[in-house]
This record gives sequence, C-alpha cells and structure tokens, in this order.
Amino acid sequence: MPSSRSSIKQGILVLVAVILAPVVFVGSAALATGDWRAIGATASGDEVLVSSVTTKKSGLRTAWVRVEYKAPTRLPQGGPFVELRARVRFNCASGSAVPNSEWFYSRDRGGKLVVSKKARYDDQFGMVAEGGFGQITQNFVCGQK
Repeated sequence: MPSSRSSIKQGILVLVAVILAPVVFVGSAALATGDWRAIGATASGDEVLVSSVTTKKSGLRTAWVRVEYKAPTRLPQGGPFVELRARVRFNCASGSAVPNSEWFYSRDRGGKLVVSKKARYDDQFGMVAEGGFGQITQNFVCGQK
C-alpha cells in the first residue's frame, strides 16, 4: 500500500508541474518585459519599444522587442495585428541582427492573444514586411553599455 500512495503522490506532483509550467513561463516573461522603453518610431508611425537587454558572449545581445502598430497591420504570420512582441538576438560585433527570433506575441486591440508562434528562423524580422523596425532596435540594443 505505501508504494501505491507514493505513485499517486508522484502522479499528482507531475500533473501539477505540467499545469503550472506554462503559467510560470508566461508570468516570468511578463515580469521580464515589464520595463518597456520607447526607443523610436518607424516611418509609418509604429511605436518601437525594447525591454530586458542582456549581454552574451562574443558581442551577442538578447532583448524583448515590442512594436505597437499605429493601424492594424497584416504580417507574414497573419493578422491584422496591432502589436508584435518577440525575443530577439543581435550580433553587435558584426553589426547585424541574428536572424533568429523566439516567441512572437501578436495581440488585437482588446489585448487578446491572437498568435503565439515560436520560430527558429525569421529572415523578415524587423524588415519592411514586418514594419521596418529592425534597424531602430539594433541601434538601441547594440548601443547599450
């Protein structure tokens, strides 16, 4: 009987961990991105914000990027969206963005999560198709001390 109780307890612990893991991840991402700093606007007036810049080895930096589109915008991921969020790596040593973005968050005007996508490679990140904010974010992130 003791091994049966132990198995049940382990099963419950695993179930709780599986249920809470996404909540903890999203919560930590929300906390990490709580210090948004407006860094400029695109030619079409979309506001660009950056949060949580961290320095890595060899001139690599990681930051959360948020773009608040002035008008609902259709992106390669779908749409129309009013906001895009992504965790992005920049190679400041070579002066280019690393074409690897993790976790896109696009929301509608009501704040409802419309798309959540993990991409290993996004060669259009920040380019004209996504609003033309790439150079603004790169300059800010790489200019941090």
